[in-house]
Amino acid sequence: MAKYKVNVDGKDYEVEVENIGSGNLEVKLGNKKSTVSIQELSGSTRQQPSPKPVYQAQSYTPKVEPTPPKKASGKGEPVKAVMSGTVLSIKRKVGDKVAVGDVVLILEAMKMENEISSPSEGVIEAILVNPGQSINTGDTLFTIG
Repeated sequence: MAKYKVNVDGKDYEVEVENIGSGNLEVKLGNKKSTVSIQELSGSTRQQPSPKPVYQAQSYTPKVEPTPPKKASGKGEPVKAVMSGTVLSIKRKVGDKVAVGDVVLILEAMKMENEISSPSEGVIEAILVNPGQSINTGDTLFTIG
């Protein structure tokens, strides 16, 4: 049974209406029930309520495969500067073993200290910059083998 607010001669009533089939409705107003027969007249237009869209939330967890650490090829892979700046300090030395993400040096650019990390695991074969040195984008900072 659906509830409706009906206005008759300026007065509001709450009614319950149930479709009992064959064009008949059961209408309940207070304690009174009445059966009402309805028939649509030809040429009349009736506005159908638009159905409300139903949305169903679904959780999604992407499957992430762990990636093994990238190993240096052993050919002295160059690590280049992605920005220009000044080398503040060098945290590793030639011959040190490094893993992916290990900080090798600190580069100052636009008053910010930027950690330059190892992109692969391996051994530092060469460090081509010195503290206080100005470098440009694309300059090779160190190599990993």
